[in-house]
Amino acid sequence: MRATKRPMSPYMLGPYYKFQITSVLSILNRLTGVFMSVVSAPLLLCWLVALASGEQAFSGLSAWLGSVPGKLIIAASVFCFSFHMFGGIRHLIWDAGWMMEMSQVRISGWLAIIGSVVLTIIVMGAGL
Repeated sequence: MRATKRPMSPYMLGPYYKFQITSVLSILNRLTGVFMSVVSAPLLLCWLVALASGEQAFSGLSAWLGSVPGKLIIAASVFCFSFHMFGGIRHLIWDAGWMMEMSQVRISGWLAIIGSVVLTIIVMGAGL
Protein backbone atom coordinates (compact mmCIF):
# COMPACT_ATOMS: atom_id res chain seq x y z
CA MET A 1 0.00 0.00 0.00
CA ARG A 2 1.31 3.40 -0.84
CA ALA A 3 0.57 6.55 1.13
CA THR A 4 -1.24 9.36 -0.63
CA LYS A 5 -0.96 13.04 0.19
CA ARG A 6 -4.54 13.92 -0.62
CA PRO A 7 -6.92 14.94 2.17
CA MET A 8 -9.17 12.21 3.49
CA SER A 9 -11.99 14.50 4.62
CA PRO A 10 -13.21 17.92 3.48
CA TYR A 11 -13.13 19.36 7.00
CA MET A 12 -9.33 19.29 7.21
CA LEU A 13 -7.84 22.73 7.72
CA GLY A 14 -4.67 24.14 6.30
CA PRO A 15 -3.79 23.92 2.64
CA TYR A 16 -6.56 21.41 1.96
CA TYR A 17 -9.64 23.39 2.88
CA LYS A 18 -10.41 27.00 2.07
CA PHE A 19 -12.48 29.18 4.44
CA GLN A 20 -16.08 29.50 3.24
CA ILE A 21 -18.50 31.98 4.76
CA THR A 22 -21.44 29.74 3.83
CA SER A 23 -20.22 26.82 5.93
CA VAL A 24 -19.36 29.08 8.87
CA LEU A 25 -22.85 30.61 8.75
CA SER A 26 -24.43 27.17 8.68
CA ILE A 27 -22.46 26.05 11.72
CA LEU A 28 -23.13 29.35 13.51
CA ASN A 29 -26.84 28.99 12.80
CA ARG A 30 -26.88 25.60 14.51
CA LEU A 31 -24.79 26.78 17.47
CA THR A 32 -26.97 29.83 18.06
CA GLY A 33 -30.09 27.67 17.85
CA VAL A 34 -28.70 25.31 20.49
CA PHE A 35 -27.74 28.27 22.71
CA MET A 36 -31.24 29.73 22.47
CA SER A 37 -32.77 26.35 23.31
CA VAL A 38 -30.44 25.47 26.18
CA VAL A 39 -29.74 28.90 27.72
CA SER A 40 -32.01 31.68 26.45
CA ALA A 41 -35.38 29.91 26.63
CA PRO A 42 -34.83 28.53 30.16
CA LEU A 43 -33.60 31.95 31.29
CA LEU A 44 -36.73 33.57 29.89
CA LEU A 45 -38.81 30.96 31.71
CA CYS A 46 -36.95 31.69 34.97
CA TRP A 47 -37.57 35.40 34.46
CA LEU A 48 -41.31 34.80 33.97
CA VAL A 49 -41.49 32.53 37.05
CA ALA A 50 -39.62 35.13 39.12
CA LEU A 51 -41.99 37.81 37.84
CA ALA A 52 -44.98 35.74 38.91
CA SER A 53 -43.41 34.73 42.24
CA GLY A 54 -43.21 38.17 43.72
CA GLU A 55 -40.95 41.11 44.30
CA GLN A 56 -38.26 39.26 46.26
CA ALA A 57 -37.71 36.57 43.60
CA PHE A 58 -37.81 39.11 40.81
CA SER A 59 -35.33 41.39 42.58
CA GLY A 60 -32.92 38.50 43.12
CA LEU A 61 -33.01 37.45 39.48
CA SER A 62 -32.77 41.07 38.30
CA ALA A 63 -29.67 41.57 40.44
CA TRP A 64 -28.03 38.50 38.92
CA LEU A 65 -29.00 39.55 35.39
CA GLY A 66 -27.43 42.95 36.10
CA SER A 67 -24.09 41.33 36.97
CA VAL A 68 -21.32 40.84 34.39
CA PRO A 69 -22.13 37.14 33.74
CA GLY A 70 -25.83 37.96 33.45
CA LYS A 71 -25.19 40.76 30.98
CA LEU A 72 -22.92 38.50 28.92
CA ILE A 73 -25.64 35.85 28.74
CA ILE A 74 -28.22 38.46 27.76
CA ALA A 75 -25.89 39.85 25.07
CA ALA A 76 -25.25 36.35 23.72
CA SER A 77 -28.99 35.67 23.70
CA VAL A 78 -29.69 38.91 21.83
CA PHE A 79 -26.97 38.08 19.29
CA CYS A 80 -28.35 34.55 18.79
CA PHE A 81 -31.88 35.82 18.32
CA SER A 82 -30.86 38.55 15.89
CA PHE A 83 -28.63 36.18 13.91
CA HIS A 84 -31.53 33.75 13.57
CA MET A 85 -33.83 36.59 12.54
CA PHE A 86 -31.46 37.85 9.83
CA GLY A 87 -30.84 34.28 8.69
CA GLY A 88 -34.58 33.74 8.40
CA ILE A 89 -34.90 36.89 6.32
CA ARG A 90 -32.13 35.58 4.03
CA HIS A 91 -34.01 32.32 3.58
CA LEU A 92 -37.26 34.13 2.82
CA ILE A 93 -35.45 36.12 0.14
CA TRP A 94 -34.02 32.88 -1.30
CA ASP A 95 -37.48 31.29 -1.21
CA ALA A 96 -38.63 34.14 -3.46
CA GLY A 97 -35.84 33.20 -5.87
CA TRP A 98 -33.75 36.32 -5.26
CA MET A 99 -30.05 36.68 -4.40
CA MET A 100 -29.13 33.13 -5.36
CA GLU A 101 -25.74 33.88 -6.94
CA MET A 102 -22.80 32.88 -4.71
CA SER A 103 -21.48 36.44 -4.55
CA GLN A 104 -24.90 37.61 -3.32
CA VAL A 105 -25.09 34.73 -0.83
CA ARG A 106 -21.71 35.74 0.61
CA ILE A 107 -22.69 39.40 0.82
CA SER A 108 -25.99 38.59 2.54
CA GLY A 109 -24.12 36.34 4.97
CA TRP A 110 -21.73 39.11 5.95
CA LEU A 111 -24.69 41.50 6.24
CA ALA A 112 -26.40 39.04 8.60
CA ILE A 113 -23.31 38.90 10.82
CA ILE A 114 -22.78 42.66 10.79
CA GLY A 115 -26.48 43.31 11.36
CA SER A 116 -26.52 40.91 14.29
CA VAL A 117 -23.54 42.59 15.94
CA VAL A 118 -24.96 46.08 15.36
CA LEU A 119 -28.41 45.12 16.66
CA THR A 120 -26.85 43.48 19.74
CA ILE A 121 -24.85 46.64 20.46
CA ILE A 122 -27.97 48.80 20.04
CA VAL A 123 -30.11 46.60 22.29
CA MET A 124 -27.45 46.24 24.95
CA GLY A 125 -26.69 49.97 24.82
CA ALA A 126 -30.37 50.79 25.30
CA GLY A 127 -30.57 48.46 28.30
CA LEU A 128 -27.67 50.00 30.22
